[in-house]
Amino acid sequence: MSEDKETGAASPPRRGRKPAPAPEVIAPLAIENRRESSLRVHGYLRDLILSGALRPGTILAQKSVAEALGTSRTPVREAMRMLTEEGLLDGQLNHQSRVRGFDASDLDGVFASRIMLEVLAIRVTARHLDRADADSMDDAVRRMSAARDRPQWHIAHRDFHNQVVRSAAPPVRESLRNLGDRCDQYVELLRSTSDRVALDDARSREHQQLAACVREGRYTDLEVGTALHRARTATMLLAEVAPEFEPISVRAALNVVAADAAAPLPALWSR
Repeated sequence: MSEDKETGAASPPRRGRKPAPAPEVIAPLAIENRRESSLRVHGYLRDLILSGALRPGTILAQKSVAEALGTSRTPVREAMRMLTEEGLLDGQLNHQSRVRGFDASDLDGVFASRIMLEVLAIRVTARHLDRADADSMDDAVRRMSAARDRPQWHIAHRDFHNQVVRSAAPPVRESLRNLGDRCDQYVELLRSTSDRVALDDARSREHQQLAACVREGRYTDLEVGTALHRARTATMLLAEVAPEFEPISVRAALNVVAADAAAPLPALWSR
């Protein structure tokens, strides 16, 4: 009990601030195996964030989210911890987290990190690639084109790029998965403001070119092409929402890859 300064009488303890209500897009989640409840909640919330259904700046309170999902707070707390480690949430006080908003420098750093790590993984995997991998990549391109929604597209897209990094060490693949989630989040969040048709068309052409590199055994071209593929996506997004921002990290990563491959950068990389 605390004391009233004017009367000296004891006043009732202050109650905690009421948690933020759960966003309407969060619906009850059927969880059959309680042992996997944290993973189910994590996957569900991650999909909502990556699809843009949970917008940047949205506050997620553990208690409110648990009530909306129809589960206890324990799996929600663990799921939000994992999402924070992946960079999709910012931890806040009072058992609350905030969906990360747009940060040009963060986008630059995330894409640059992915470029460097992905090229490493491709180099490790290249000696194991063959025509069957190229066939799988072509199939993934067709699935991307036929996808009826963004989740289907993302599954095919991930299958495509995973094909050329499959022999990398598990920690490398795990880091790439997390970086991929961060990149996908930015792509989805900014699709509403960027030129969707131009972005998707450019990426589709580049996917076909990368598959051709594997089929023809041009692995240096695969490394440089993948780096350019990531860099173009980053710069197209930034050009729409932060045209004055200079993507120093992405440019540096691309230059490192090109120098290592002794490959001149194409003229179009002059923004």
